[in-house]
Amino acid sequence: MDRPMKVRFLLLLLVLAGCSDIVQSHYDNYQQAQADQLFERGWLPDVLPVSTTQIEVANDLDSNTSQGSFVIAEKEMAQFLSQLQPLETAYQYRFESDNSVWIFTLEEAGKVRYQLSEYHSEMK
Repeated sequence: MDRPMKVRFLLLLLVLAGCSDIVQSHYDNYQQAQADQLFERGWLPDVLPVSTTQIEVANDLDSNTSQGSFVIAEKEMAQFLSQLQPLETAYQYRFESDNSVWIFTLEEAGKVRYQLSEYHSEMK
């Protein structure tokens, strides 16, 4: 293999090594996310109202983490929040299920941002 070919090969390896398995998706509504099994697979918690819309997810398959956002109608927000634990930081809430922890941050007009991480019960 000549030198320029080796350099190209090494650059390709570096690029591929830097790639991560992050899958980004958009769902217009709860039903679309449900059809893609996001709740069943644990990427979204089952506490979201069925009226949830504008669901954006970015799932990191390597680390089993996720972040994204969705919109909840004002009339559904109180019920949603009643299932969460308020945090000391304003407008932030926590929800745990199995080995997953979601942190929700409320924004304007019913928009909610979230981050999902996993924990191990012995570290709880």
